[in-house]
Amino acid sequence: MPLTMAALAAILLWLLLGDLSIAVRDRAALPSAVELLRSHGASDTMTSLLLSTVPALLNMFLVPLVGYHSDRCRSRWGRRKPFLLMAAPVGGLAMLGLSASPALAAWTDAALGAFSPGARACRLAFFCLFWTVFECAALSALSLFTGLVNDIVPQGLLGRFFAGFRVVSLSVGIAFNTWVFALTDQFLPEILAGIGLVFGLPMLAMCLLVKETPLPPDAAPAPEPERRRFPLAHVLECFRYKPYAWAVAAFMLASVTFSPFNTFYQYYAHVMGIPKSTLGALTAAGYAVSIFSALGVGWLADRFGALRVSSVIMAVYCVVASVGYMGLTDAASFRAFYLLHVIISGAYFTAAASMPMALLPRSKFVQHNSTKDLMVMLGTILVSSVQGPMLDFSGHDYRLTLLAGAMFSLLCIVCLGRLQTGVLAAQVARRQ
Repeated sequence: MPLTMAALAAILLWLLLGDLSIAVRDRAALPSAVELLRSHGASDTMTSLLLSTVPALLNMFLVPLVGYHSDRCRSRWGRRKPFLLMAAPVGGLAMLGLSASPALAAWTDAALGAFSPGARACRLAFFCLFWTVFECAALSALSLFTGLVNDIVPQGLLGRFFAGFRVVSLSVGIAFNTWVFALTDQFLPEILAGIGLVFGLPMLAMCLLVKETPLPPDAAPAPEPERRRFPLAHVLECFRYKPYAWAVAAFMLASVTFSPFNTFYQYYAHVMGIPKSTLGALTAAGYAVSIFSALGVGWLADRFGALRVSSVIMAVYCVVASVGYMGLTDAASFRAFYLLHVIISGAYFTAAASMPMALLPRSKFVQHNSTKDLMVMLGTILVSSVQGPMLDFSGHDYRLTLLAGAMFSLLCIVCLGRLQTGVLAAQVARRQ
């Protein structure tokens, strides 16, 4: 039965509330975690390891497994909300633990006495513990939230719905960078505790307010033979879908295109002598431009296809990253590149947000999408295991993050072009 405008408005409102939790992870938790690591004196290698590699290794197994069981869950709450109701409080409590980690580390160091590995090692150990738990909860929630959106939002409106989610995400980023980021020097534990509350509570509220219609019993996937239920059977099953490998490669390359610079841009700005207040203002300005363009980019994705629009934006970023690598030499050029990076990468993520729905089977969407996320994490692990040591070895030449962005974006364009060719071929075959 078609949804009325009032029903669509209610769905959008409750989903925007849940998206607030997702946005807090990217816009506030990540930069705050980087500041906490900087205060602990972490090297580039340690930063890359703790922020990217360790959480990604654990999530390689957790997120696809959660997606596999979510697709097959049949409860009166639906198939996504039971898992979201677990992820939200776990993530919130982990962030509260992260806010208390310096105090816990000091207490542990004093309690162990001569057996202590040192105050710095204790701080990094508690950081690794709480941040990894938070990342597991946050990335699982992201995958499940995407599946929930795909289940209840009409396909023809997905681009505009995700544009609305981008507006919420960017608004959180503007607020954080305008009023909060500069305060992390004095009030970092309090800020981390607030992030934990904002992550957990809105997601719980969304689960209580949004109605997820349970699937009828005959819509459940057929039981699988017991012999196939080994840990990664659900991963191997996804690659039987013909265009899946190209889609996974495109998403993986897009992620590692932006991740090196996103991981180290605060370190880069510090080397360039750019104060936090200026960096926060630049970030807020870039997010403001992205807000004004988000609905337009979402409409273009619905009108011309997310795949085509994403390819064009990625090509623009490839050019900008290449120019940045060759010409970023001072604070002024950094400010210009950083602003363009925020705007263009934001436009890409807006356009590509509905691309999984266009490329992956709907009946087992979260299984395929979470397996795609697993492969993205694998790419993140490979890149993060190299980028930190390379930056340390190069004497902290952060221009290498731009070179990586240019190279990976070019490879991503090739994969997106291959997918576009396959989509056009499928459309021609259907017409015949």
